[in-house]
Amino acid sequence: MKPLTAILALLTTAALLGDEARGQGFGRPLTTQGIDQASSQSVRSAGEGNIFVGLDGDPSLMFENPASLQSIKEIEVTLNGQSLRSSFNQTQQYAPLKYYSNFSLLMEGLTGYIGNPDTNIAGVKLTNAGDTVQRPYDNYTPGWTHSSTKGKPVQGYLAVPFRVNDMACAIGIGSVEYANLDWYFENNNVLSPSILSVKQSTITIPANNTDSLAIPVQWYLSSQSRLGTLYGYGAAFSAGLSDNIALGVSALILSGRSDDFESRIDRGKLLFYNSFFRLDSVYNRISAYGTSNYSGAELNLSGSYRGRYVALGFSVKPPTTITRKFTTNSAIDTTGFFSTSSVSGEDKTMLPWRGTVGLSLSLRPNLRLGLSYEMRPYVSTKFTASDGSVSYPWLSANLFHIGAEFIPAPWLALRAGARQEAEVFEPVDNPLEGTPVGFTVYSLGVGFVVEEMTVDVAYEYSSYKYSDTWADAVSINGAIRHSVMADVSYRIPW
Repeated sequence: MKPLTAILALLTTAALLGDEARGQGFGRPLTTQGIDQASSQSVRSAGEGNIFVGLDGDPSLMFENPASLQSIKEIEVTLNGQSLRSSFNQTQQYAPLKYYSNFSLLMEGLTGYIGNPDTNIAGVKLTNAGDTVQRPYDNYTPGWTHSSTKGKPVQGYLAVPFRVNDMACAIGIGSVEYANLDWYFENNNVLSPSILSVKQSTITIPANNTDSLAIPVQWYLSSQSRLGTLYGYGAAFSAGLSDNIALGVSALILSGRSDDFESRIDRGKLLFYNSFFRLDSVYNRISAYGTSNYSGAELNLSGSYRGRYVALGFSVKPPTTITRKFTTNSAIDTTGFFSTSSVSGEDKTMLPWRGTVGLSLSLRPNLRLGLSYEMRPYVSTKFTASDGSVSYPWLSANLFHIGAEFIPAPWLALRAGARQEAEVFEPVDNPLEGTPVGFTVYSLGVGFVVEEMTVDVAYEYSSYKYSDTWADAVSINGAIRHSVMADVSYRIPW
């Protein structure tokens, strides 16, 4: 029974590698990927860990905290931009199997270090694939790296304060990057179908080494990428109920586009027997490319209280539906056959209620500390596919933000912060089920005031690793991001 136990472990691994959807949504069509990647809209806020309370005179917060428009005392115009450098990588490692040791070497691309059996030696005879070294028919390696640089489109804001009788009010308009849709993932060792998956109620194991009972498994490379931006265009309004209390509301019209690409390159067909496996050559390539157009609208309601030393605030976003209309062109190229097809459709992603609460403390006249707590109940995000089926593909997260600003001179401000961040997926075989991949973003910022002009610069850095784990394999995924943001604001006396 030892060979059968080994093949059970092997094929369970094959099943899970073919069902890679648990980490990063891999294996599913490109649908919601990227929509969750909200962009920073305020350079000052980014330099302080994306806090949103206590930052006076910053029009670029109007869509995150519209009540903050109360701090605008003059007509103010702000323009900002960002450069984002991202690097992603994956490393796969395999544990040898006693009866199928060549499998781990094949998956890791190491069979080149093994020589072929010398049949000239007396007694050496090749009777089946178990007596030979199964080698790949290509030069793909299990690991990969992917880097990209993206410049955020210039964001612009205009804020105007005014009074209605004795009530202080302010309005603002702006154009922002709502979400960065760029996304990439790859797996060079996908095995399918999910034979002996733990989800199956029955298990089929070859009783012996005959060809008729061998279990076929497709081995292929699969990659997916998306490039695009989701924009927001809108207006905000704030009213002061008293000298200390303000309410605000903002609305954004969302519109964007992305270029989508998916590819599958077959690397061979694995035939698993009772005590060995064989690799056969297969030529099959499937590619799909297309475009997606996004639309939607988002509201934001906020309020704030400002005292001499303490400021409090909240921001609430009601449910938002983002509609994606897509067209995908596919091509299949296999031995003796080539075909193309095109399909169009529409799906919808409904984001649930989201909210943030914040606290700002004036520790000294020139030193301020800010705290925020962000709630993302994304487990309630509802995705309606083009065929009408409904799923809830994301995970929730509650995140802390902390930041500080020090003003050593009237013309200079120094900022620093850190914030928790989370993806919307969890690793394969997550020991804490339902907990998404999380990491910390560190930031620094500086601001200069020159008469009626303010210049702010911020830098953000983040790095994380997580592991997708199977019976005898692990995929170690990593990402590093560097972001530099800058803005220029000009105040017109009012």
